[in-house]
Amino acid sequence: MAKPLHHNTTVSTSTSESIRVSGTQKLALGAGFFAMFFAQQSVSVLAIPFYQMTLGVDPFLLGLALTLPLLLGTLLGPWVGHLSDHHHSRFGRRRPFILIASWACCLFFGLIWMVPTGWSELAHLLYFVVFSLLFYIAVTFMSVPMTCLSYEISPDYHQRTEIMGFTTYFLKLGSLLYQWLFPLAQLAIFSSVFVGIRYVGWGVALFIFGLLGTLAACYSKEVVHRSAVTFPPVTLRYSLKTLKTNKGLRVLLLLTVLQMAGGAFTASMDYYLLVYFIADGDIAQGAIFKGWLSMAYAAFGFLTVPLIAALSSRVGKIKALQLIYILTLVGGACKWFIFTPQGYGWIWLDALLCTAVWTAMTMLIPSMMADLCDEDELQHGQRREGVFVAIHSWVTSLSAALALLLAGLSLNLIGFDAQLSAAQNPDSILAMRVILALGTMVFAFCSLLLVRRYHLDAQASQQISLALAKTKNQGSEAI
Repeated sequence: MAKPLHHNTTVSTSTSESIRVSGTQKLALGAGFFAMFFAQQSVSVLAIPFYQMTLGVDPFLLGLALTLPLLLGTLLGPWVGHLSDHHHSRFGRRRPFILIASWACCLFFGLIWMVPTGWSELAHLLYFVVFSLLFYIAVTFMSVPMTCLSYEISPDYHQRTEIMGFTTYFLKLGSLLYQWLFPLAQLAIFSSVFVGIRYVGWGVALFIFGLLGTLAACYSKEVVHRSAVTFPPVTLRYSLKTLKTNKGLRVLLLLTVLQMAGGAFTASMDYYLLVYFIADGDIAQGAIFKGWLSMAYAAFGFLTVPLIAALSSRVGKIKALQLIYILTLVGGACKWFIFTPQGYGWIWLDALLCTAVWTAMTMLIPSMMADLCDEDELQHGQRREGVFVAIHSWVTSLSAALALLLAGLSLNLIGFDAQLSAAQNPDSILAMRVILALGTMVFAFCSLLLVRRYHLDAQASQQISLALAKTKNQGSEAI
């Protein structure tokens, strides 16, 4: 634990119970999360149809060009988090980063789509790599402080879950809208898709990244705890080393891996079953089924947000997660009967039973991470939300990549062949059903066992808040 340098002479008083986050602050933070979602999804949803299908860039090379900047941005995350943790200004630690990075995202995202049309394939690819790299670096400088801000906007155990639930609404809204960007660029009002992509690109850049990012930076005020003692800054290496011993962090990261890698991998089988088992190889019909399933997940996702918030407030975050994993176990068993030619009419039931676990990943897990930041501060004398956020983001990104790898590998191993259309080997179809149903149950059961090892409940969190208040002479102020 770092040793204090000196005592502060002026301390303001405030308690966690007296701090209520205004509707304006919640809306501003939600706007920031909406922008963050678009920053993470918009490049690929536009680049594949534009750079690959329109400009003719090789799909494998484009895939590499999409992956490498994203991975680099993720690797920069811990450094960016550490930097914002130790930044001091009259505007707070996070908001200056969010404001500057939002407009950097605006500039570089718009430039991605300004590529000259007469260039060679290699020139198009290099142009995309350069500006997408700059864009994802800017995204890291925006998203890590933004997520940190959501952790520290309130010190209250239950209010944190409410705030994460509110931001989840904006994430769900983004998931409904971002897929329509390229169809929008193809509207008849534009003389060509090249003109349309530039209008859509700059529109997203200015109004979503620039405007919404500015709103988040200006109106989402972080709660900065003014400690009665001042600690010397610690290195990034020291922070990462001490976090290795954090049992609660390990549990949450493993839960993230189980859901984002294992859960996403098993869920990827539903599309193949919809096309090759239910729709008899008709890709268009299977896509319609998948569209209805996605809409059902989105609709029930909106409904689960207030339900999870109420459940967490009543029984605590740990028990709420346990109940959600039990519900997912039931949902996994039902998948065996739903994803069949006889049972697909009940496809909405799959969304009803299994959407809660995905909502929990954006509500309960981040809220529990915020609680861990308080415990870490009590143990080590430093607030290190930035490092926590960066590590969680890094694990999430790698888990998502692992899910894609596992899906492709498993399809090859079970003998799937797209050329066979509806004439797939029955053993391949059976394997898909087992992965989807039994796999979902296995990962949910493992998560259920794992969450029992998490220690920080509502009572423990409140005790930590009281202990922090004592060490700081109850000093905290909102900037």
